[in-house]
Amino acid sequence: MPKLFAKSKKSKGGGELISLLWWFFALAFNLWLFWIVLNPSQKGIFGELVFSNLFNFFGISTYVLPFLMLYGVLALLIKLGKTNKGFFTLLFSISSILAFFSSILEFIKVKTANQSFNGGWIGYATENILSRIFGDVGALIFSFAFLVLGAKIAFGISWFKLFSELFERLKIDYKQWNVARDEFRARVRNLKEQKERKEKVYDVKSIPLQATIPNPQEKSKEINDSPLKKNTTETKEVKINTIKPEKSNKPAPMPEKKKTSEYDMFKNFNLPNINLLNPPETGVDYGPNQEEMQQAKNKLEETLKNFEINAYVSGIYPGPVITRYEITPSPGVKISSIVSLANDIALAMRAQGIRVIPQIPGKSAIGFEIPNARRAKVGLREILESSKFNSANGKLVFAIGKHADGSPAVANLETMPHLLVAGATGSGKSVFLQSLIISILYRNTPDEVKFLFIDPKRLELTFYEGIPYLYDPKVTPDKVSVITDAKEAAKSLVALTRLMDARYKKFERARVKNIASYNKWAEQNNQPKEFYVVVVIDELADLMLQAKNVVEENIQRLAQMARAVGIHLVLATQRPSVDVITGVIKANLPSRIALQVSSKIDSRVIIDMPGAESLIGRGDMLYLGIELQKPERIQGCYVSEEEIEKISDFLKDQGAPNYPVENAAEDMQFDTGKGGSNEELIAALKLITERKKVSQDLLKAHFGSSARATNLLSILEVRGFIFKPEGTNRWQIFFDKIENFLIKAEEASKVNGEER
Repeated sequence: MPKLFAKSKKSKGGGELISLLWWFFALAFNLWLFWIVLNPSQKGIFGELVFSNLFNFFGISTYVLPFLMLYGVLALLIKLGKTNKGFFTLLFSISSILAFFSSILEFIKVKTANQSFNGGWIGYATENILSRIFGDVGALIFSFAFLVLGAKIAFGISWFKLFSELFERLKIDYKQWNVARDEFRARVRNLKEQKERKEKVYDVKSIPLQATIPNPQEKSKEINDSPLKKNTTETKEVKINTIKPEKSNKPAPMPEKKKTSEYDMFKNFNLPNINLLNPPETGVDYGPNQEEMQQAKNKLEETLKNFEINAYVSGIYPGPVITRYEITPSPGVKISSIVSLANDIALAMRAQGIRVIPQIPGKSAIGFEIPNARRAKVGLREILESSKFNSANGKLVFAIGKHADGSPAVANLETMPHLLVAGATGSGKSVFLQSLIISILYRNTPDEVKFLFIDPKRLELTFYEGIPYLYDPKVTPDKVSVITDAKEAAKSLVALTRLMDARYKKFERARVKNIASYNKWAEQNNQPKEFYVVVVIDELADLMLQAKNVVEENIQRLAQMARAVGIHLVLATQRPSVDVITGVIKANLPSRIALQVSSKIDSRVIIDMPGAESLIGRGDMLYLGIELQKPERIQGCYVSEEEIEKISDFLKDQGAPNYPVENAAEDMQFDTGKGGSNEELIAALKLITERKKVSQDLLKAHFGSSARATNLLSILEVRGFIFKPEGTNRWQIFFDKIENFLIKAEEASKVNGEER
């Protein structure tokens, strides 16, 4: 047994040695065959003999033979030790490739009479046999078919899969080519537009100190005849601070029968000089350079590839604050799979506050807005000097800032018709309000636009204390100021609602539909024109906290109806919750601006979708206009306190607030709160006079509803009939004021009865 075992072991070792020598010889012969085929000048005697015989037998296919033999040797080596090495299958497939490739060469040689296409003996024999059986064309077809079959067997090629992938690649390449072509055309179009804009000359001039406002007829004629109105590309001289271009320093002639207005003092009013604003920064680079954008593009595509998502960056659009990278997914890739990677992409890009646009309007791409390492400062003067601002029609056009692509962003408060602005503390709310106010100041005189400022914070709007544009319908011009008390603000909103009703009655008598039509009618009939009223509330939450019922009701009425009579609301709050921005208010404010907020919930309250939580603050905003389906990202323009003070001082030097006294609502009566009526208010006051006290239980017992009792208490407090000092639960009643009110109410009812 030991001897047999030893013999067996020796025999096994000898077999392994023979196998090793065999494979070594096969590899050496294959390398030598490479040498004599590819370098025929140094073949030697034996090499010459081998090469000539091979060439006579295979023809040009001889040059393919070493590659096929090397592949066969390596394939067998890989399968060494396995039961089924596939030697004969490999030999058959390689032989088929050589034979039928030579047959194709021989067919070409015969048809072209070109001896370069030599198929050798094997090619001649194969082509001759196939031609006799299938004909010339059939021989070529079957030679190609057997060649493909041999390649499939030898290399394991799945031709169906190969052609499917090739077809998909061609489809993707074609789509990418279409996208690249569209982008190229868009860039060429943008370059042409930029070139045209550079060719235009905008001469910024201020109004001389003694300039006067021209005749409105001349103004409208000049606007209608302007090149921008006709949509031409002619060069135009634009005056930033004069929407009313002056034609001479002489006062415009007024109609002889024209009634003198109480605010004719503003006919020689000078609009602010553009030089009061700081010029835009020059020589300051912002945004990524070309190399940084390319690195970010590669990083984005690499990150998507790591998550097995087939997509590519199809466009890069740098802006003043963010750069938008547009990603086009391959067919079959779900948008949600890319959008869900926002946090992973933010980590990979080392960026904070990445915003994702699931679908860019007009494009089959997903947008990733990545903040720039170097952000630009957008000044208000830069937007006011732009052609877009100066060519816009409307008295209430204001500057917003710059779009993500760097183009100026402006809007018209007349078409909004009201605006809601919300964002966290320090996000740029108040600065936006300042730019809106100053934009309107640069386009209108005090007899065209008035401002009702409500600033419970007492910090932001008090800059404008004493300017001629101030307005408060509940007081006379000598008492008007920026309102800082919540209860006084509620009274002003109530008085503004009465003013709205009075204007509607006036417009009804003139048979006009809006303030623009009324002003045309007034000019034709020698009547005073009506001015626009812009109500700016810097903190709505504080008003809603102290006088919710009255404030909400009157804001609701103004938002629903005040547009036609020239009253527009701008509401700002740092607490975007459903308690402040109620459904009633929100439904009547379709135009909204969302600055940076802390959560997706706050963003949904403002613009009905997430996104504002990804903003980076300092004026970075999402603007949802009444004409937009999805919000646009804009960097708001900045105006400093120093600039505001300069403009305010310039305006104050030209006069004090002034407006028709008959519009002051100090003596106007019969205001009611939500769900109340004139009769209810009078009945409540008579009840208080009789009982010499007031309480919710007393009003509830008389009017039968706890809600009506609470509402009447709020109205009585806002109107100043009752007052509750801090630290006490007892109401103080002002009987003298109640008595005077009841007397006036009785006189008014008698007058109304006589008229009827």
